[in-house]
Amino acid sequence: MNRSRLYMAVFRVGVQHSMEYRFHFFLGLLGAAFPILVQYFIWTAVYEHSGKAALFSYSYGQIILYTILAGLVSKLIATQFEHQIADDIKNGGLNKYLIKPVSYFGYRLISFIGQKAIYYGITALFLICIIWISAARDVLDIQVVRIILFAVTLWGALLLNFLIAYCICASAFYLHEISYFFVITSLLVNILSGGMFPLEIFGESVVKALQYTPFPYTIYFPVNVLSGKTGTMAMYQGLFIQGGWILLFLLISRLTWRVSIKKYSAVGG
Repeated sequence: MNRSRLYMAVFRVGVQHSMEYRFHFFLGLLGAAFPILVQYFIWTAVYEHSGKAALFSYSYGQIILYTILAGLVSKLIATQFEHQIADDIKNGGLNKYLIKPVSYFGYRLISFIGQKAIYYGITALFLICIIWISAARDVLDIQVVRIILFAVTLWGALLLNFLIAYCICASAFYLHEISYFFVITSLLVNILSGGMFPLEIFGESVVKALQYTPFPYTIYFPVNVLSGKTGTMAMYQGLFIQGGWILLFLLISRLTWRVSIKKYSAVGG
């Protein structure tokens, strides 16, 4: 079996894995609605009590739209493979990838994309409904260019978030108990990415500082490309920066694993 056929098989297994437990799959989709619903009530109360038309440069309609889009994107790019990689390192599951002509990085990436394929299809339907409703309520100005670039940046966000998580997973070579570390880093990355609320809440200086980090380009940037909060020049500039971060983390991931694998003891498996 050549590598292209091998990775196609891995992709199909990833798709099958995402649908293996259908109840869990749809429960996960439903679970994404609860944080959005909670934030909806919080923001509604905040805007009603403030008496202002806009807070943090967002109108009420814009903040609700951001909350919904950020919740969907956050769920879409979530990795959830960190514990599997840590288990492979700890229990020797990595052995079979070291002796076979297959890249562990390639296997994880293709499997990850396969698991997200169904989510992308379902999310696309949700996005069509959200865009239509937002346009009908004059919250969103539909622009074909922004929709296309949003789709491009969304794929970029998926890949960038995968690479960030994959780099973090290299710490499993050095730390015995890693589960709490993954929880903390996942929460921190989600906050810095704008997954919980717009970054403007932290203040202008913090927003500017975060622009030099990869995190906003996983959630905050794609969402604002679609919503129109990002200007035309900033939109194309951000797309270029996102691509730069992807290339940089691709290099970092290879280097960190090449160094960390020297700590690996090939036992078990």
